[in-house]
Amino acid sequence: MKEIVTGQNRNHFSHQLKSETESRSKSVTDNPDKIHAETIIVGGGVVGCAIAYELASRGQDVLLLERSAIAGGTSCAAAGMLAADSEDFAHPLMAKLARQSRRLIHEQQVLMATLSEVETGLQCQGFLTPFRSYSELSSYKDNRKSALSASADEVWWDRSVVQQEASWLNRDTYGAYYRPYESEILPVHLTKAYAESAQALGARVMEDIQDIRVQANEHGVQGISTSIGEMKCKHVIIAAGLQSEELMRHVNLSLPVWSVKGEIAAVQFSDEHAGYRPDRTVYAEDVYIVPKANGEVWIGATSLPGRTDLNVSVQGVQKLLTAATHWVPGMKEAQFIRAWAGVRPATPDGLPYIGACKSIPGLFAAFGHYRNGILLSAITGRLIAELLAGKSSEELGIEALSPERLNRKGVVQ
Repeated sequence: MKEIVTGQNRNHFSHQLKSETESRSKSVTDNPDKIHAETIIVGGGVVGCAIAYELASRGQDVLLLERSAIAGGTSCAAAGMLAADSEDFAHPLMAKLARQSRRLIHEQQVLMATLSEVETGLQCQGFLTPFRSYSELSSYKDNRKSALSASADEVWWDRSVVQQEASWLNRDTYGAYYRPYESEILPVHLTKAYAESAQALGARVMEDIQDIRVQANEHGVQGISTSIGEMKCKHVIIAAGLQSEELMRHVNLSLPVWSVKGEIAAVQFSDEHAGYRPDRTVYAEDVYIVPKANGEVWIGATSLPGRTDLNVSVQGVQKLLTAATHWVPGMKEAQFIRAWAGVRPATPDGLPYIGACKSIPGLFAAFGHYRNGILLSAITGRLIAELLAGKSSEELGIEALSPERLNRKGVVQ
């Protein structure tokens, strides 16, 4: 049984955990031929780490493999918005899972704070979706796919309320929807908190593991082969983002993902101009503006389908800053800090692959979350854990996310 760590002995525990983790990692690396686990997770992004945390919290024997570094891929490039009410989901299941996951992430912070020294930067100030005119508002309502996404918790603020509650917003704003339960988080910090908490609960994490291939035969999954040797297991969970398609292809499964590049810029306000800084996220149609716990304000994001490079263009940054300055005029007084790009994994039908690959017993998929990997990380971990515990996709109500659904529909061959 694991000791529950209180705030009073947290520093001692963290030091002890680091020593134990380093010892386990050294032992594993020094004896690659003896590596085995009940479950191996491939992918050290936020989804893979959330799955590791969920399984470890249930006492499962878990090994997580990452080809580079934890949170080194798409997770490090995200904005970290938990936009369960603001996002326009095309499928009712996604809207439902998003709200469940946002709530779960909030709940997990309590325990993870005792298991990891990483501060996730969770902020719960709500989001504003502003409009320039009545016609823009009408178009927004007409185009929303939800009835599915509509939230009973959203509140309409007219111009006078906007000016009172968000004086930093453009004074010509017609009005805005305020969604009080929306929140945001530092994505790299969340990912590392999941990883460290999973390790505290007994999971093993290995970075810089190359040449990963799933080993399977007619009986199902047998293990993993890697650059440091073979590893035996009962279950393999593929949560490697864009690399997942290739990993699945090794076992003759076609689960296509498409790359969609996005660029983000970060600015910061001096003390002199602190009054211009937004105190909650602006989730507009043309831009989002996210005040972060680290003092920066993140502005995103461009959307460039088919692009896989991580270069940041002048045109992209200019577009973001122009849109942001319209909504927050004081943005022109901010200091530009940096800009970066990431590549999101999208699927042909817009739904992630979450579930068991029925043609290969023991193989599971958890990827293709597109721009909602941070938001859906917690619920993905919970669903995968429930599947490994014996529940079916039908019982969990996630048949629509079945990894092999596109093959059945004839979308892919």
